[in-house]
Amino acid sequence: MKSKSSTKNRFLGWQNTPIQQASFGSSTRGGSFNHTFKMKHSTGDVQEVAMSWYLLDASKLPVGRLASLAATLLMGKHKPTFTIGAGSGDGVIIVNAEKAFFTSNKADKKLYYRHTGFMGGLKMQTAGEALSKDPSKVLHDAVQGMMPKNRLSRYQLTRLKVYVGAEHPMKAQKPQEIHLGQKSILKNVGKVA
Repeated sequence: MKSKSSTKNRFLGWQNTPIQQASFGSSTRGGSFNHTFKMKHSTGDVQEVAMSWYLLDASKLPVGRLASLAATLLMGKHKPTFTIGAGSGDGVIIVNAEKAFFTSNKADKKLYYRHTGFMGGLKMQTAGEALSKDPSKVLHDAVQGMMPKNRLSRYQLTRLKVYVGAEHPMKAQKPQEIHLGQKSILKNVGKVA
């Protein structure tokens, strides 16, 4: 039979130790009961969101950087009124898709895989072959890969329009062209030409 003194010195967790009380206060119970720290964020109304359209040129930036910029604009993270689940993003038009390029030797080394659904139906092609075959699909898939995998991003991807050539049929939306030569592109999105 164990003595009472051995159970008195046994460590029972961090709840009643001086370290826990010093870091969380003496009134908290610790663990899953500690609900004092909550993440604060602003939630805007969906009706308050005004959508605008931006025009990006694929011949100015590599595919990855262009896709990350387009994904940021589609999600609305460049706006100070960004709300997580409101779909507060803008529309993006990408032109000159046939002039898109990869840096370094990614055109030869990067591989795209797809499967036909039949036994042994794994197909692969290099990034250069995919760009020459269908450049708009490569750009669309790159932007889709940088978006969250949920229902809202599938809705936001409907606002992405990729066109081969410099002309596009979206002139009625009056897209604002973003100059991609700037160092901080997203800081100057409101000040586009």
